[in-house]
Amino acid sequence: MIVHPTPDYYKFIAMREKQSPTGGQDLPTGPSLPTVKLDTTLADLYRQAAPRTKARRIAQVLCGVNSGLPLSAKFPRNTKYLYQDSPFNTTAAKAPSCPDEKAALTRELAMKYLSLIPQRDAFISGSAPVILFHIDHDDPAQVEHDRAEAEATVSVLAADQKPELVFCAGPADIPVQEKGIDAIAYKLMVDGLEKHDLLVQPDVHWFVNSKDALAKSGLPTPKCEIIDLEGHGGAQRGCCEVCVSGGDGEGNEFVIPAACEGARGQWFAQESERILQKIGQRSLPFVLKNQQTFGGAGTYVVRTEEERGKVVDDLREGVLRKLMSSVTEANAHLRPGALILSDLVDEPIGDYGLTFFVTEEEAEPVFLAASEQMIGEGNAWIGSTINYRRQDELKNKFAKLVKEVAAWLRSHDYVGPAGADVLETASESVMDEGVDADLTRYHIVDLNVRTSGSLALPLMKTHFTGRGLDNASSFSISSKHSRDEFVALFRDDFESGKMCILSWYQDRVSGTSLADVAVGAATPEDLKKEMQRVRDATDEVTF
Repeated sequence: MIVHPTPDYYKFIAMREKQSPTGGQDLPTGPSLPTVKLDTTLADLYRQAAPRTKARRIAQVLCGVNSGLPLSAKFPRNTKYLYQDSPFNTTAAKAPSCPDEKAALTRELAMKYLSLIPQRDAFISGSAPVILFHIDHDDPAQVEHDRAEAEATVSVLAADQKPELVFCAGPADIPVQEKGIDAIAYKLMVDGLEKHDLLVQPDVHWFVNSKDALAKSGLPTPKCEIIDLEGHGGAQRGCCEVCVSGGDGEGNEFVIPAACEGARGQWFAQESERILQKIGQRSLPFVLKNQQTFGGAGTYVVRTEEERGKVVDDLREGVLRKLMSSVTEANAHLRPGALILSDLVDEPIGDYGLTFFVTEEEAEPVFLAASEQMIGEGNAWIGSTINYRRQDELKNKFAKLVKEVAAWLRSHDYVGPAGADVLETASESVMDEGVDADLTRYHIVDLNVRTSGSLALPLMKTHFTGRGLDNASSFSISSKHSRDEFVALFRDDFESGKMCILSWYQDRVSGTSLADVAVGAATPEDLKKEMQRVRDATDEVTF
């Protein structure tokens, strides 16, 4: 398949030729990109894993959400199903303070959550409708740009594996009847999806992704102490004059103001001090986690008193107030404000990201991969690596653990993709009663019951290994180049199939591009070099 370059590519070539001593008289020709044939797709896995859905047309909603900010005029912040990502957990001192900074943050989040992440998952969705939301539905040029970026990404896929991209303004505007959609599968629970027929019930999906559920699951996981909130602050309207006049003074209308003189302020003062006292009394070391996180945010490793002090300061400086203010009558039953204090796993000898697909019936779950994760500053996920030669060995190693996790998820009526972050220790650990003795060297530190960021890697196994590339990585980048300029920089790698774009979005305002790329190499050492080549030409992206 030939993917023809856009005008940006020719501009880049022309610029390069002007700088060339020879003048570059030959007309540029576009790169010839190989067709990507996936080993399987999400659509295939749903048909295989859930016989009851075979005859149903399942659409996939694969975007991220934010519980602090709206992502667009048509995509409001999530208020019922809370997810604590990096922006949500930012202290007041570090948060944007002026309108321009806030607008820039919102636009960047929209690019990541409404285009970058769903494009990456759409790449592996297969022949099924994938719902994408416009960053600005009222701007015709922006609407066309959104569509062009997504279509360019999936254009390299085999014809029978290309998703049907369905664009709309927001969650309230999904054309379910017009597109003949029978049910919706989703990555994160978007508030506006509740009115539709969903493959997994909203409360169930949110619950199985919560840290509290993992702590009480009976699966091998570090021992935890749960700090629950007692009640919630109540309605803003019936509190006091300060609350009625609006939020925290920083544009967050839902946040209980520090100057609140009513019941909300009293509740916050009492509950927050109780929480901070418990954190202050916890013996070191420990890990503090939010109930529901996204992109590695909301996890604090505390080894020293200095680190404890910093965490307490962050909580005092706005993080705890924002979290507690988000607990309402509508979501209190989910306990989204709970905090989890867990033991720290000592001296792990292995760190794995397991991906698998949970089946409807009590059959073996579909093991997909065991990859290694790349973690950046603040425990944020930035990418993954995989060694294809080791997959059979790792499948056998983790077979019992994956089966246990899948059985627990199935008991809650979950069917679909899942991931588990697992630390391995040299010796067995003391765990809660009921944990299988054979699994006490494994510690599940997180369950991501959704499509994981590295899910493309196992599905591209044949694409890479057929080219002698037994190792691969996928990771996020930020670049000053357009898509075509970036492909031109690494033309040989793209034409050989060594490199592939999984998602790409260039901001029409700043010109900056955010992307996910997959890179293959023959050996782990070669993979590090190939990744570094890309890193040297780009910047890192965290979520």
